[in-house]
Amino acid sequence: MNDIQLESMKDAQVEQWVKNGPSPDLLKSTETLGNELQKDGLTTSQIRQVFSKLKNIEAKGFAQQRTEFMMLKPYIAYAAGRQQKVKGLQVFKNKISKAIDAVFDGDKEAESVRFNNFCKLFEAILAYHRAHGGK
Repeated sequence: MNDIQLESMKDAQVEQWVKNGPSPDLLKSTETLGNELQKDGLTTSQIRQVFSKLKNIEAKGFAQQRTEFMMLKPYIAYAAGRQQKVKGLQVFKNKISKAIDAVFDGDKEAESVRFNNFCKLFEAILAYHRAHGGK
């Protein structure tokens, strides 16, 4: 994990974060991803639309909003489909979809822990995107 990929955070790293929480190496990879997304045209508005839905789900509780959380995946796919030329949005869709899948991959009792890890991952991506000039 010491080898930071400049092109993007690897899918395995996304899954590792969701399943086990953040680590220093994963945080570095997330910073690289946030920077890449900003350079590839992902706007803060595009991230914030999803973030608002996520925070609403988090506030109401994952157990009660499990289906709504699952529906983030097609919501992001729709947004990415409407703006196919925005590479950053396509990468964002792929990484977040992989992370959503990781929340549901495993025993159901630990889904809420994986959901909380997902929220931290999303917040880190948003923060690093903004830190690198995302508008």
